[in-house]
Amino acid sequence: MKERNLIIIKLLVTHVFLILGLVLVALFVKNDNLLLITITQTVLLILFLAGYWEFFSIRFKWIFCAGIETLILFALGIRFHSIAIETPTPFLYGILAFIQLYLCSVLIKIFLVIFNNDKERIEIEFPFKQGKYLITDGGNSQISRIMNYHFHSSVHKKKNTNRSMLYATDIIKLSGGVTRFLPSDNNAYAIFGEKIYSPIDGTIVKVVNNIEDNKPFSGNYPYNTGNTIVIKKDNYYLLLGHMKKGSIIVKEGDAVNGSDYLGEAGNSGMSERPHLHMQLMKSETDDYWKGMGVCLQYEGKNLYKNRLIKK
Repeated sequence: MKERNLIIIKLLVTHVFLILGLVLVALFVKNDNLLLITITQTVLLILFLAGYWEFFSIRFKWIFCAGIETLILFALGIRFHSIAIETPTPFLYGILAFIQLYLCSVLIKIFLVIFNNDKERIEIEFPFKQGKYLITDGGNSQISRIMNYHFHSSVHKKKNTNRSMLYATDIIKLSGGVTRFLPSDNNAYAIFGEKIYSPIDGTIVKVVNNIEDNKPFSGNYPYNTGNTIVIKKDNYYLLLGHMKKGSIIVKEGDAVNGSDYLGEAGNSGMSERPHLHMQLMKSETDDYWKGMGVCLQYEGKNLYKNRLIKK
């Protein structure tokens, strides 16, 4: 099955059918369903904060979650107005309680990624200038995999690069118009060809500018960040990856200031759809891939998953 079709199935199952199924069970179960309702509510909150809503649209996110919340409240009303409620068996109650405790731990980790201020954090200039942008993976990926997959990714662990990707951040641009669901044309993505500006002052130490852009969701991507710029400042290395072929205007050795124009966003390297990959690493040597990832902040707040930034 093609990668695009697999992703569509996974998105529908995890974002739509799962929560709808939980709501329906909570509405029609004959046993005392209060714990089941709280589980459904927790799952909805997790999806709202950590779902891959870039593929559905932010408007769909709000409408869908508001509709589910209405059904949850309806189920809660039925529960409190029911005259006869059957008590679930201790075994079933124990399973539901364990599930709820686990979901609460997941939710706590999400809030830590959003609000925790790391001891070492760097304030950056946002790499885009005009429009609405969405962080699709970001924050401390060791704390929460569903907020940021990079640290726990098996392929990054295998290549021993996951520590440097601890705070790796992916960014897309939201389209002002209506777009198709997971289009297979790069130009259908608002971020493709978007101008990128330097997030920090520093010196260019690495430029790759000759890698072809992928067709979205075509599979078999090379293990690299595609057309890439690396900027060094002291012992920090900031990497911008998956840029558009031939768009980079700087060269190795150039000094850049924050907000200097660098090139355009693309879909090159290990990238299934157009986006900008950005990560900051601290390393005492020029082998920055073996360095430690450093927290990125913009306007004093973490670049966490589903953070919306308007420019």
